[in-house]
Amino acid sequence: MSGQPEKEVQKFLARWSRRKVEARRTDPEEGPPGPPEAAAVPSGPGESPVPTDAPTDAPLPTIEELRGLESEYRDFLRPGVDETLRRTALKKLFQDPHFNVMDGLDTYIDDYSKPDPIPEAMLRALEQAKGLIFDREDERGASEAKAADAAGVQASGPASPLVPPPVSPQGGEPGDDEVARSGFSKPGAPV
Repeated sequence: MSGQPEKEVQKFLARWSRRKVEARRTDPEEGPPGPPEAAAVPSGPGESPVPTDAPTDAPLPTIEELRGLESEYRDFLRPGVDETLRRTALKKLFQDPHFNVMDGLDTYIDDYSKPDPIPEAMLRALEQAKGLIFDREDERGASEAKAADAAGVQASGPASPLVPPPVSPQGGEPGDDEVARSGFSKPGAPV
C-alpha cells in the first residue's frame, strides 16, 4: 500500500512538468485559448443581435445640459470615459431632489444630544440615580425641613407633652389594628 501514494504523486508531478514544458513552447503572443465568446442571440422575433459594448459615435452631452432624472447617463458610464467627467455627471444626477429624501431608517438623523425624559418615579426607583441625583436633593430637603421645624417650634411656644399612642384593646402593640385591617403582616412577625 505504501507504493500506491508514491505512484500517484509521480503521475501528478509528471503531468505538471509536461504541462509546464508545453506552456513554455507555445507562442507567448498567442496565449492559451480562452473561452469561446457567446454569440449574441436575439431575444425576440425580428430583433437583430446588437453588441452591448459598441461605442457610440454621438458626443457626450455637457454637464450643463444634464437635467437630473430627465437626462440619460449611460454614455458617461461606458468604458473609455474620463473618470472625472464620469464622477461629475454622477454628482449632477444625485443632486436631484428625488435622491435627497431622508427616511426614518437612517441612524444619524436624530438629535442624540437630547436625552429622552425618564419619569421621576422611575428615576427614584433606579439605584444609580439615588446616589447621583436624589441624595443631594434629599439632604437639601432634610436640612430645610429641620430649619422649618426649628422655626415652627420657636414660633409655637413651649413644647407640648408627648402623648403616647393608643393601646389596642387586645393588648398588642400600637398600630396592630391598622396592620390587621390592611391585610399585610408586620415585618419580622411570625407567619
